[in-house]
Amino acid sequence: MVTGKRVLVTGATGQVGRPIVEQLSAANEVWAAARFRDEQARAELEAAGIHTAPFTLGDAALDDLPDVDYVVHCAANVAPKTADVGITINAEGTGFLMERYGEAEGFFHLSSSSVYRPGPDPATPFVEGDQLGGEASYSPHYAMSKLASEAVVRFQSRRLGLPAVVARLNVAYGTSGHGGLPMVLYEFLRNGVPYAKRPGVDSFCTPIHQDDIVQQVQGLLEHAAVGARVVNLGGDETTSIEAIIAYLESLTGLTMQVEDAERAAWETQVLDPSLRRELAGPCRVVWRDGVRSSLEERHPGALGG
Repeated sequence: MVTGKRVLVTGATGQVGRPIVEQLSAANEVWAAARFRDEQARAELEAAGIHTAPFTLGDAALDDLPDVDYVVHCAANVAPKTADVGITINAEGTGFLMERYGEAEGFFHLSSSSVYRPGPDPATPFVEGDQLGGEASYSPHYAMSKLASEAVVRFQSRRLGLPAVVARLNVAYGTSGHGGLPMVLYEFLRNGVPYAKRPGVDSFCTPIHQDDIVQQVQGLLEHAAVGARVVNLGGDETTSIEAIIAYLESLTGLTMQVEDAERAAWETQVLDPSLRRELAGPCRVVWRDGVRSSLEERHPGALGG
């Protein structure tokens, strides 16, 4: 685990970044880097003894950022309006960040499982060497920009001699930010918003709880390599969005409205966890336990089924 280090986390107020910041700060000097449009979030972090640093992904002038041992790069534009915007912010911005931290001990880059090209069977797990070229259902340019970012990380890692990890994140969830897909689905449930899915086709996934993400990030950083080590970052269990909905229904007593559509609201992926488990160990949170505890914390009184 990472202890006694200076760590910079980008996207530090986001769903994935904030738990990393908060949990790493217990044993490290942590800098939270973000745009800080939410001044309350910045004040909360600083009150907890966490340093803050203004940061906008895509900026080339980064000399004001502090010198650190490790960088955990979670910042991204998840819905770029055009391909050019996605490349400029996510890919070029990542290159500028790595240029600033070429002397660091390690660089962790959070990518996305949406980079994988879908196969004929949505339940088949992707391994790291599978074909790429996917598209996120919620953003036509996001997956492309994350794939471009991966190429930048690999190039800069070799050019700078900077050990790096590229982690392709699947369905992250927990209590932070909007809570991830399970909590978004709960909002659908309680507000009567229909869930769109392809008839007869489930959306399989390997969800990973925020506490497991924090542990896995630390374990994977120990295996950062020049040229960038690519690894899947999903949970150990395969489930489906439909199974998560059914579980939420059983917990709350509510019923989800389902509408047939040519494309599901979320077209998720299943990731093979073998390499990640070999490098950083197993996950600890069972998805049903994680969803229930997240729901209880975020929405007290929601359990009624």
